Formats: sequence, C-alpha cells, structure tokens
Amino acid sequence: MNRLSKYFAILFTVCLFSCTKDFLEPELTKDKDVATNVNTIDDLRGIMAGAYNRMNESDYYGRDYIVFAEVRSDNAFSSGSSGRFVSPAQFVMTSNDAYSTDTWSRIYSVIVNANIVIQSEITGNDTPEVQYVKGQAYAVRALAHMDLLRLFGQQYVTGGTLGVPIITAYNDGNIYPKRATIEEVWNQVGADFAKAIEIMDPSLDGTSPTQITTWAVYALQSRYYLYIKDYAKAAVAAKKVIDSGNFSVLSKSEYTGYWNNPGEGHSLFELAYTNSDNLGNGSLFYIYQATNYGDIQVTKDLYNSYDNADVRKKLYSADESVYRMIGKYPEYTSSIKVIRYEEVILNYAEALYHLESTEDAADYLNLIAENRSNYSYETVSLDDILEERRKELAMEGHRSYDLLRNGLSIPYVDSRQTFNKNGIAYGAASLAFPIPRGEITANPNMVQNEGY
Repeated sequence: MNRLSKYFAILFTVCLFSCTKDFLEPELTKDKDVATNVNTIDDLRGIMAGAYNRMNESDYYGRDYIVFAEVRSDNAFSSGSSGRFVSPAQFVMTSNDAYSTDTWSRIYSVIVNANIVIQSEITGNDTPEVQYVKGQAYAVRALAHMDLLRLFGQQYVTGGTLGVPIITAYNDGNIYPKRATIEEVWNQVGADFAKAIEIMDPSLDGTSPTQITTWAVYALQSRYYLYIKDYAKAAVAAKKVIDSGNFSVLSKSEYTGYWNNPGEGHSLFELAYTNSDNLGNGSLFYIYQATNYGDIQVTKDLYNSYDNADVRKKLYSADESVYRMIGKYPEYTSSIKVIRYEEVILNYAEALYHLESTEDAADYLNLIAENRSNYSYETVSLDDILEERRKELAMEGHRSYDLLRNGLSIPYVDSRQTFNKNGIAYGAASLAFPIPRGEITANPNMVQNEGY
C-alpha cells in the first residue's frame, strides 16, 4: 500500500509519517469508523482545526514550504552550518530526500482532513453553518493541491505535462492514484475555490484571520488566477477583497509591530501558534535567526534592494556581511501569514498591468511603496511589480514562484548561493521536486519527475 492509500485508512487519532502533533480532532477512538463518528458541526470544526494544525507543522507552512521558495531564488541561501536545506538550495535533491517525502506526506494529510469534512453528512447538513465549515474545507483542499502542484508539478519544466494526484474523496478504494495533468490540477483548484465561495455565507465570517473566511477565499483566488494567467478574474477576485473595506495596508508606524501580533484587518489568513504548540528548533524563527540552526541567510542583493528610508529594512540584521530576516518571525510563537492584504493589492496591480491598465496598476502599487518608503511610481513595468513583490513578500515563501510563473530563470546574485553560477534556467528539470521514492516503489501508476 502506498503513502496516499495509507492516508485513506487513517483514523482520527492516528498521525502517520512522522507527524509530531495530534489532529485536534473531536474525541474519537482509533478503533471506531470515521463515518459513524462525525455527527455534529462541532465534529466538523474539530476536523478543520486538525487541518490547520497539520498546516502548522515544520514540513509545511511552519517552516519548510516557505523556506523552499526562498533558498531556491535570489532572496536567500543555506549556509549549511547545521546541514539544513542544503539539497533544496543546491537544486540537487534525490527521490530519497526527506524534504520531498515529508512535505508531500504532510500536505496530503491536510487533504485527508478536508475530504472528511466535505464528505460527512450530518444532522443539519444543509444549514448555512454546516455549509460554511464545508466551504472552509474546500478552500483548504484547493490551497493544498495548489501547493503540491507548485512544488512537485512539471509546469516550469520544459516539455512537462504532469501535475500531482488529485485526491477528492476519503477512503474511496483508489489505492494507486495517478498523477493528473497540470491543467487538471489547476482546474480542480479553481473548482474548489469556486465551490467554497458558493456555499459560504459571508454573514458568518468572523474577524479572526486564523479561520478561512469568504474574504480569504477571494484573496487566495486572486493568487490562483495569476498562476493560470487569467488576469481578468484575478482582478475581480482581488477587487472583491479591496471593496469590502475590511482590510488596509499596514502603515509605516504599524509595520514592524505587526509580525508578532494577530493580523486582524491586515491578514486574510494566518496560522497561529501558542506557547504549548510552538515548533521550537523546527520553526521559521529558529532557522532564520542567528541560532545554531540558523542556516538560512538573506542575500546581500535582497538586503540592498531596500533604500535606507524603507521601513521594511528594519526587519533585517546586517552583521559583518551576514544578512538575516529577524523581524517577520521574531518569536517561536509568531504566526505564519499565509496571505496578507498587501499580497492582494500586489495581485491586483499585476493583473491590471496585464490588462493594460498601467496607470491604475501604478496607483495600487503606490499603496505599498508610499506606506513603506519615500518613493512612488508614475507608471509601472512588470519588473517594477515583481521587484515590489520581492521586497514586500520577502522570506514569506513567494519569490521562486513569482519568477517561475512569469517564465523567468532563477538568478545567481550572491557568491554564497550554492547553485550554478549561471543561475537555474527556466525549464530546468530540477525546478520540480522529486516524487518521493516510496510513492514510486509502492504505486505502479506513479511516474517520477524528469531527472530523478
């Protein structure tokens, strides 16, 4: 039985593949059948809490998934001082690599929770409250498949057509899932986001960003549509959030203090930690700061991209040519900002640019620039937008994907980067993570990515 099929067989209190925390599911025993134990909306909410808890882990949003996008770009590199993130940063992974195996497993475990919520039929199943929780599950499933595709899919590899297995049912007997095409995965992501919007009642939205709301779904939709280059729909989704009036761009005075506080009014979706469930030396804090695990350093090129008046520069330390991000994750318990309002503004500006509304694009880009430093744009190019995205979203897990989705290579900008000095060309096989060897060995339908 392969790893995905094992996920279909898990019970609520069992955590497979080196999970370090419980699901946070309702009180169920491992010898009981799932279908007979999901009876109330509180059960559904408990399973959704389990999904968020799994997203929090160090092999997903808690650390690794964010670091991958930074060390495989011009933003950061691994010093290798404790041996962490060396192979991803060098673009020399193998199918036995734990980073690939652990993140693949973790994200599919999130999808398991989402599918259980979606499939469960409980008393009051058609009520707005139950449908709202199911909408959250659709949104989480969409994000998880999107994240798998960005990491393991062949969309940035020359000639590549393969995405990842699409899993939309819990324990349906399909123990040998095939890899779907890139287009099929994108279509599933889009359908799940659309379904979430369809069934979630906005009047049930809370103000806490630690739960998926309808505004979070629209925000994530705006990201999704940029990836598939449907710029008109990206603009519509982003404008929904903007027109809500519920969110604002952080001011200069708010900016540095935001990162260790709940992001209400500025975050669309974030994952929170408490003192009891912090990741310790497995956290972003520990890998970014000057600790004995602090392998991830910032390139001088990124640090120098900020002018001295830019408030964002205050989030970095510079000590004897060693540059670090110390401000975005200043504590073990710092929340992970999955999507912020500033990204929505940047998504809108980028969509407007591609729709040839360049003056409007400049106006929205200036909402970021003028709240960070003393400059502004009269007109914008795609380079301007990508540079502003780089500076605003640095070390949050976006940079390599922003380059690749625009058909750009990964540049070599710092002698301490550990990949080829000519950079990593767009289309290179190493841009896709390897499918874990365990999947290839156990599943006759699984196809490995080129080059592994």
